Amino acid sequence: MKMNYERKILERLIGKYEKSKAYITGHSSRRIALTVSEENWLQSGMENPEEKKLFFATLVELKKQELVDYSWVKFEEGNLVDKIWLIQDENRIREGYRRIERTPTKETAAELLALIEKYAGKLSPGTQLLVFLETCIEEIKNRKKCSSYFSEDRILNEDILKCLVHMEKNENEQMERLMSQALYGDSKRFEQDVKSKVLSILKEAKRQIGEDIPEDDELLREKGVVRWPEILEFTGKLKVHLEDGCNIDYTAEKYGAYINSETVLHISWVETEQIDRVLFIENKANYVWYISHEKTEEELVIFHGGCYSPIKGKWFRKILQGLECQPRKPEYYHWGDIDVGGFRIFQRLRENIVSELKPYRMDTQCLEQYHDDTMKITSLSYLKALEKLSRDSNYACFHQVIAKMLEEKIRLEQEAMILK
Repeated sequence: MKMNYERKILERLIGKYEKSKAYITGHSSRRIALTVSEENWLQSGMENPEEKKLFFATLVELKKQELVDYSWVKFEEGNLVDKIWLIQDENRIREGYRRIERTPTKETAAELLALIEKYAGKLSPGTQLLVFLETCIEEIKNRKKCSSYFSEDRILNEDILKCLVHMEKNENEQMERLMSQALYGDSKRFEQDVKSKVLSILKEAKRQIGEDIPEDDELLREKGVVRWPEILEFTGKLKVHLEDGCNIDYTAEKYGAYINSETVLHISWVETEQIDRVLFIENKANYVWYISHEKTEEELVIFHGGCYSPIKGKWFRKILQGLECQPRKPEYYHWGDIDVGGFRIFQRLRENIVSELKPYRMDTQCLEQYHDDTMKITSLSYLKALEKLSRDSNYACFHQVIAKMLEEKIRLEQEAMILK
């Protein structure tokens, strides 16, 4: 089978063009050229007289059409081609794209840029997703290429952005396939085509601000997207009153109680006996250990589970409304990792749910007590994220421990505190 030399030559030259200064600025004194002796794909064909003749004929035709030009190896004119270079004219380059059946990358990038700007305009200032999209906008403007987090398929790009904005605004729980049906009219579109791209973007958005990256399911659950209804765990003297008049008493379940997300949606109100302290715990192992070893009768312990979902937010607020009816107000604490993620989880919980929240075992004393179990911080971006928190007044309660972490470049996961 004869090689399509025209297509291969143009693909290679346009590929080099897209990596050049000329692509970004529109002009350059340097040629976009191929050195034929270095093009391995070409060498074997030149041993066949018919292939060599076809290759030369292709070059002559491409030069005639002012798409490329070429030169011969010294003293080998008509026998060995030295270099092939692209004619750097906008119209000629556009014709090259047409010949290889590709939309010019600048056009694809401009289309994606307009699409991202459109959906970014639907987001509130300061959100993780908006910060990520603003980074993409700058990257596309500077490089004039599509971001690697998207594709060259306009329909897929719009579906990705549509999903991201929907998730950012979502305040309820949705199963993946039902969300997919509602957004695209296809219950499998999200899982088959959109999900992997959305997950990579959500991970990068967290990475940009120095947060730990949770598992895929937890990452989606934070946005209210689940495969099945979420199970919420807690232990304490609670009674849940439902809209249909049914009542559920969890008081006797001293070793762990559960409620699913669908039930949360139908809660009328939550009743509590006198609870003096509420403790949110980030990690499951610590939650299980604490209710077995340290929980008191007058304490409500809630498994937080890292980044809470919209449905967890509703559940937490229902509990707090019940606690506000007590004669004595409880104290509120959160126990999480002594790291950037743990601090951010604490702050989000305090800012959105419990303004009186205080840290539990997340101080310098604990960091020193479990010093042998700390983990070394080797990432510069992570250290920068810590430094940023050290200057943020919202994290003032952690400034002392952050200073110690920065000094020694260490962090501590809360599981270490239950192993000794």
